[in-house]
Amino acid sequence: MHILLTNDDGLTAPGLLAAYAALKERGHQVTVCAPDGQRSAASHSVTLRTRLKATPLALPDGALGFAVQGTPADCARLGFSALARDPVDMVISGINDDLNLGFDINYSGTVGAALEAAAAGYPALAASVERADDYDWKRAVHVLLAVVDNFSSWNMPLGTAVNLNIPDRLSTGRNDWFWTRPQIAPSDDYFEGEPNDDGSVSYQRLRDLSQEMVTADDQAGFSTDVAHIRNGHITLSPIIAHSCHEVTLARLAVTNKR
Repeated sequence: MHILLTNDDGLTAPGLLAAYAALKERGHQVTVCAPDGQRSAASHSVTLRTRLKATPLALPDGALGFAVQGTPADCARLGFSALARDPVDMVISGINDDLNLGFDINYSGTVGAALEAAAAGYPALAASVERADDYDWKRAVHVLLAVVDNFSSWNMPLGTAVNLNIPDRLSTGRNDWFWTRPQIAPSDDYFEGEPNDDGSVSYQRLRDLSQEMVTADDQAGFSTDVAHIRNGHITLSPIIAHSCHEVTLARLAVTNKR
């Protein structure tokens, strides 16, 4: 399988290089097209008014990857439409060195790249691991490879990407994963600092994964990605790029006939 590999941390990020080595060892053809620097929280932004500069750079095995002066979404589209020499079968974004859960997937450059690929019709996976003092990349790529091996059997609908998150410590010591939905509301807050001399005030955004939204499905035993990660579970979530609320559209569209 020909895999396009990208991320939002740059071409030399440890998670991307670990994924690259593992995928190549498994026998996949891998084209790497990643930002030329840190692009975290770039979301699904793209470059419109300037040219995209792509610089070939040697990867650890001597093959060439492309460092792109653009966003993760730029890298995904430029990769599968221009830089990959052969047709791409799948796009993987990651492995990111922090979780992408809940409402944060709307800000994530890692997820943005996967959604760009999914919107173009490619099987797409965003992969992230929990931040740690000592990353276990060996275990992370083991999970990644298992997900890649199973991906085609899931028959994901066109335009749907899969968001994979791996906790730092597994609750069971096994690589079982749970299908779940992203937490539906942002959980961050802001800490107000002391006023500055010019009268301005600086605010620090604080991440809080401890507040779990409770829904009817949760009460029936179907928890969100945040809840599962807190319990040491690997999570998979099917996500989409388009933002039309189909049920509401169907309800209101009848007024078009009046």
